[in-house]
Amino acid sequence: MSTSKKTRSLPSRIISGVVTMFGTGAVLALAALAIWQGSSLIADRADAVAKPQPTKPIAVSTSRIKMEEGYEVPRRFTGQIEALQTVSLAFEQGGTVKEVLVDDGAKVQKGQLLARLDARLLQADLSRLQASKKALEAQRELAQLTDQRQAQLQKRGFASAQRADQSRLSLLEIDARMAELEASIKAAQIRLEKTELLAPFDGTVNTRLVDAGNTVGASQGVLSVVERGALIFRVGIAPRLVNQLTVGEMVEIRFDDKPYNAEIIALLPQVDPVTRTRIVRAQLTSAPDLAFGTTGEIQLSEWAGAPGAWVPLTAIEDGVRGLWTIKTIAKDDETRVAIEAVEVIYADGERAYIRGTFAPDVAYIDKGVHRVVVGQQVQVMDR
Repeated sequence: MSTSKKTRSLPSRIISGVVTMFGTGAVLALAALAIWQGSSLIADRADAVAKPQPTKPIAVSTSRIKMEEGYEVPRRFTGQIEALQTVSLAFEQGGTVKEVLVDDGAKVQKGQLLARLDARLLQADLSRLQASKKALEAQRELAQLTDQRQAQLQKRGFASAQRADQSRLSLLEIDARMAELEASIKAAQIRLEKTELLAPFDGTVNTRLVDAGNTVGASQGVLSVVERGALIFRVGIAPRLVNQLTVGEMVEIRFDDKPYNAEIIALLPQVDPVTRTRIVRAQLTSAPDLAFGTTGEIQLSEWAGAPGAWVPLTAIEDGVRGLWTIKTIAKDDETRVAIEAVEVIYADGERAYIRGTFAPDVAYIDKGVHRVVVGQQVQVMDR
């Protein structure tokens, strides 16, 4: 079974294409009209909104570079307090300690009895010598009477000159023996006095080394005593800085950050072979709360000649390749941020001494440098 398909004529196809073309154009025209109307509506609404105000430049704090010829470096030296005098007391002769009358920390007065040895043997020896002296005195008295009688008999012609000379020389011999015995008695008395240990000055017992009943040898330490009152600060200082000080000058010494005044009393001339320093001794004028051995510090200043300028640490930033930088205000535009490379020569806890590419008297940002970048427009404050 076969069917036949009707073929449209060319005029019909042309008319159909024209209709289709006009329909598409109408749709595009309507779309364009809708877009234009939407754009106009958006533009009208945008015009109705207030335009934002331009951002104000950031306000920055600035200072000016002040060039210096150099700077002073503080040098601190540590020393300690010592007594004006410290002695280790000992007996000049050996023996048994009879008693020790003071203990550690006891305050003593000059001449006070501190300890004594058993002196019975010395007392016995002294008694023997004194008895010998009495016997010799009796012999001298007899020799003196004999000499007088022989002198009278010689005048009357009843005694020879030889007998007179013998009696006179016997008296002289006894006198010599008497002088020798008196010297021995004096020595025995001194040895007896040396059995007592006396305080050489007003002070404080630092250490008690022996007790009663101990046998000690000659020069063996018994007590250590430090002089009470004057406190001496002893410190080693670099030789190049000692010339800054003079005897009699007042200086400040700090103990635990507390200042004390002291007077320089000695500048030792030699350099210590171990520390390579010169010893300086200063007497504290008043320091009742300080103990012997307390460490303290004395501060001196050393001048270093190097042109540069002081800036606060808050003005410095890390640069590239290990350099440091500061941000300045450009001279050709006093509202624009510029940058300069610097070298830190010395720094303390709050500021740094620098040199670099900056010009003298240039304004730099002294704090808040992280808030701005190079080339940014800023408002300069405190200039």
